[in-house]
Amino acid sequence: MSHQTGIQGSDELTAAFAKLYNSDDTRMLLILIENEEMVLSKTFPTQGSEAEDWDNCVLATADEKEPCYMIFRLDSRNASGYEFVLIAWSPDFAHIKKKMLYAATRATLKQTFGMLHLKAELFGTVTDDISYAGYQRHLVSEAAPPPLTEEEYEKAEIRKAETGVEIGASTKHQIATGVAFPVESKAMSALKDLKAGKITYVQMSLDLSKEEILLAESGSYHVDKIQSLVSDDEPRYHVFNFKHNHEGDTIESTVFIYSCPGFKCSVKQRMMYSTCKSPLIDVVEDEIKLELAKKLEIGESAELTQEFLYDQLHPAKTVFKQKFSRPSRPGKGGRRMVRGGQES
Repeated sequence: MSHQTGIQGSDELTAAFAKLYNSDDTRMLLILIENEEMVLSKTFPTQGSEAEDWDNCVLATADEKEPCYMIFRLDSRNASGYEFVLIAWSPDFAHIKKKMLYAATRATLKQTFGMLHLKAELFGTVTDDISYAGYQRHLVSEAAPPPLTEEEYEKAEIRKAETGVEIGASTKHQIATGVAFPVESKAMSALKDLKAGKITYVQMSLDLSKEEILLAESGSYHVDKIQSLVSDDEPRYHVFNFKHNHEGDTIESTVFIYSCPGFKCSVKQRMMYSTCKSPLIDVVEDEIKLELAKKLEIGESAELTQEFLYDQLHPAKTVFKQKFSRPSRPGKGGRRMVRGGQES
């Protein structure tokens, strides 16, 4: 709330604010609460730059037992004129009632002075908080990104890696095809065999030390067998030709599956597998010429079932339900003829 105490600024203070906005001569105003009113206690003239004047004005004013407000003029400007810092000084040794009074009136002071003129707001209980060095630390803190949880930090690292993968000697020759890590010849051969219909499944892994994508498994398997081949400890890439029946027809759909068992693997593994996923898909589609019907991600092997793949490829259609008009309320329908009868 902006008027928690009902204390307002004096006419002299309001007039001083109006002069301060574009004044080169005044560096700082000291404001106190006296007789249930905010009053101008002292005016500090400009002597040098903001860095030179700050401690001479602010620290010289800070009393170890008395709260106060200070409005310090910076050298920078905005569209409204000079920019200012509101300093709320509330020393540890001040009386608790005074500290509460100043804290509850601060919103009124900001409203009276005008938020458009304030670049920053500084609160201090010890002089180190309100020194010029303390003000600089405050600016750095305000500009810093908010703290992240471990999960948010890991996601940020993965996004960073996806947008800027380092290119070394081992990857330079593959840039034309968009591959972050080169795909070994065995894996490429297996993918070509899958396209030719010789096999139905290819699994690939990353060799982080060699910066290479390796063949981990290949063959012709049913979904249940593939489920047992999915690692629950390390990420993997899977390309599978899923043969199934749909509406009476036998269909073959090639799917790309990225399996990543969450926090069971290291941050580096998750980051690198996520980074290399899209370039590898480009190789499968553009170089091997495999048409991928779906690109999926799973967290654990138990998710990979016949039903899961079918539902991903053929999602259930939403059935439109016929809406019936509501019956008219009594007395709102057409007039009806009623014959009179006699009781028997």
